[in-house]
Amino acid sequence: MSIRLSREMQLTREEFLRELPGAVGNMEHRLQGSKVIIGDGDRRIEIGLANEGIRDLGSLHLPMEKIDFEFYGYNQDEVNSFMHHFDVCTQRGGG
Repeated sequence: MSIRLSREMQLTREEFLRELPGAVGNMEHRLQGSKVIIGDGDRRIEIGLANEGIRDLGSLHLPMEKIDFEFYGYNQDEVNSFMHHFDVCTQRGGG
C-alpha cells in the first residue's frame, strides 16, 4: 500500500534537483529517469517529475514542474512530517 500526493512547484527540474538534498536531509536518493528514488526496499519514497511548461502571469514567465510523491511503508504521520520538512526547505518567498 502507498500514499500519494502531488504538488505544482514554480521552478525548473534543475532547481528542484539542486534543492533536493536539503529537503530530504540525510536520506539516500538517486535519480532514475524522471523519478527520484529515496531509500530502498519496502520503505521508500518515489518522486516523479513532469515539466508543466511555462505559466505566464503578465510579464512574468514562470517555469512549472508537477511533482508526484508516492510513499511506500510510511504511515500518514510520517508522510505529513516529511512533507512539512520538504515544504519548509523548498519554500520560496516573494517580495
